[in-house]
Amino acid sequence: MAPTASSFLAVLLLVAAAASTPARSCAPSDLRALLSVKQALGNPATLSSWSPSSPNCCAWDHLRCDDAGRVNNVFIDGADDVHGQIPSAVAGLTALMSLSLFRLPGLTGAIPACLAGLSNLQFLTISHTNVSGPIPEALARLRTLDSVDLSSNRLSGRIPASFADLPNLRSLDLQHNQLTGPIPAGLVQGQFRSLILSYNQLTGPIPRDDAQDEINTVDLSWNYLDFDLSKLVFPPELTYLDLSHNRIRGTVPASLERLSTLQKLDLSYNNLCGPLPRGHGVIKHGCKPYAHNQCRHGTPLAGCRDLS
Repeated sequence: MAPTASSFLAVLLLVAAAASTPARSCAPSDLRALLSVKQALGNPATLSSWSPSSPNCCAWDHLRCDDAGRVNNVFIDGADDVHGQIPSAVAGLTALMSLSLFRLPGLTGAIPACLAGLSNLQFLTISHTNVSGPIPEALARLRTLDSVDLSSNRLSGRIPASFADLPNLRSLDLQHNQLTGPIPAGLVQGQFRSLILSYNQLTGPIPRDDAQDEINTVDLSWNYLDFDLSKLVFPPELTYLDLSHNRIRGTVPASLERLSTLQKLDLSYNNLCGPLPRGHGVIKHGCKPYAHNQCRHGTPLAGCRDLS
């Protein structure tokens, strides 16, 4: 049966009503938390859309909401007008899954321990800021964390040993800080894929019990690490390994031969001794990865010209 004019009108009215109603409304608790965050950051123009005159915060810039109208993603980046410390009000965004504070030179102070209250947080980025002080041990209570990027800040102190207890952590980037002490035992395990700790002041060995991990990126360059490389067992899926500019000793292990997936290798500027293994898997990377090694005890590391 053909539709009547009245049925067409009813459909049009339904479409118009749907178009005028926001698909998601903002949770009042999230709105209050966001306005407090904006105030604590100096009411920057970057967050001008965060206004009580527009009460549906799901329509604001620099954030996303889930289907229930809860803010689950906040991303503030590249803003010179953001000033102050990371507001404790962020902890009021209890549905938050991703928090990214990137390239904010006016962001200072310590990382607040209250972020540990964000029990759904999976992705945490606080990078290229002037945040300082230690990494809070409390962050290890965030059992859902998948990726942590705290690079290019002014963080000091040790890497929390409790980070090794995070069951879902796959990526940790702490490069370009002022971190000291050892790398926590058990940090790399299970599904861990990427560990970047370069340009710090870390000391001691690389703590490893086996090579069954799935990690494929390791960058520990520009530290004060001191261990015997010849005793290191490499993860089989490694594609990127940079241990340059440390105090690593021993010999280059023949086990590098088994790393068929390795694309980037740098062992330069250490205290390695020779001879180099003659297998193709070692020398295929050329001479540069083995350059500038100052052997303290034993035969100096053989040059590539000696391997032909």
